Amino acid sequence: MLGGLLAIPAGGLPKFILLSAFFSVFNTVQCLVAPLGMTRRIYCQQPQQVTPLTSHVFAAWTALSAVVRYKCAFNMGNEVLYDITFWSYVIAGAHFVSEIVVFRTSRVPGPVISTFCVAVTSILWMIMERDFYIRGF
Repeated sequence: MLGGLLAIPAGGLPKFILLSAFFSVFNTVQCLVAPLGMTRRIYCQQPQQVTPLTSHVFAAWTALSAVVRYKCAFNMGNEVLYDITFWSYVIAGAHFVSEIVVFRTSRVPGPVISTFCVAVTSILWMIMERDFYIRGF
């Protein structure tokens, strides 16, 4: 169930996804413990829209992402799990782009850039390595 740290597949991508999962856990806890702190910094253009409820919803989504990414890091050959993880990054990236460009609740430069960079890096890396992990297992 937990995967086991010794069972992580070879290569940098599984480790990067695992690191992303751990940061997602940190973000989840932060959204639950101090719901207005970092979340208001991310959505700095309209911080009044950030409430404890919106932060808790964000925590739930982030927790789900953390679980999916954690499981993928140890099961890179599982095509369905690989694709779901890939789409979790696409959704996260699209969310932050829409918050910057469409809804204007966030801005660059700002804390959103690190999350966006992780999403873009993951998307590109997962596209480039897909055949290696899916066909290689």
